[in-house]
Amino acid sequence: MAGTGGAERVYAQSLETLVGGLEPRELCTRLLRGALALAEARAGDVRLVGADGGERVAVRRGRAGAEPSLAVALRAAGAALGELRFYGRVTRSAARRALLRKLAAAGARSLAAAAVHESALRRADLDPLTGLANHGRFWFSLEREAARAARYGRALSVVMMDLDFFKSWNDRNGHLAGDAALARAACLVAERSRLSDTAARYGGDEFALVLPETVRAGALTVAEKIRAALEADAPPGAALTLSAGVATAPEDGRTAAELIRAADARLYAAKAGGRNRVVADG
Repeated sequence: MAGTGGAERVYAQSLETLVGGLEPRELCTRLLRGALALAEARAGDVRLVGADGGERVAVRRGRAGAEPSLAVALRAAGAALGELRFYGRVTRSAARRALLRKLAAAGARSLAAAAVHESALRRADLDPLTGLANHGRFWFSLEREAARAARYGRALSVVMMDLDFFKSWNDRNGHLAGDAALARAACLVAERSRLSDTAARYGGDEFALVLPETVRAGALTVAEKIRAALEADAPPGAALTLSAGVATAPEDGRTAAELIRAADARLYAAKAGGRNRVVADG
């Protein structure tokens, strides 16, 4: 067994790898590597508590047994973040175990900071009223998916949507009702989107969808479901509808800008054709 001096060097080196880390999985990997060395163990894992209160294994090394031979809590600011667990033979050295607890505390603080950073990044990408992706996030997603579709020859569709006569509706019903209507429309858009899609508030009363690996007919179906849901959802005397345009790569363009131009042109065609409709070609 290595002496206390060796354990302190392991602790110091492990602590240094945690400083400034902001990617949760990488932090867990570094924490576990140092913790295994301090515990003189061959197998262990980092378990984190999820939003639903359940535990998940973030990283693991070696073979886990039925029960851990040692578990060290990960806590930061009084909150339980999870546990470091070790399996099989572990150190009996009190000094090493003390350093292990100190490393776990430092790791928990780093993980808590990473979670705050990750949450801030998510909020920066979201529209504050609707919770959908904002304009900048939408363009980032569309440019990435357009490049991927062009590289691998995959389908990609874009849907541009605009609430019909929303300014007049807002003037009649008031701004608070207008905000509530935008939030409800956003909810309908999000509910009919897949996890792989990007649902965004493009600006004002405009919404947009990036639909990877979706052909024109599929995008038309999604847009039509959103249109019909909004029409059916409106309370009596406060009817609200939307018009939409669909564009699909590669037929309507290969770049993000080309797809937006095509979808916009069809959105305007839907408006000119009487509104409350989806145009996907022509």
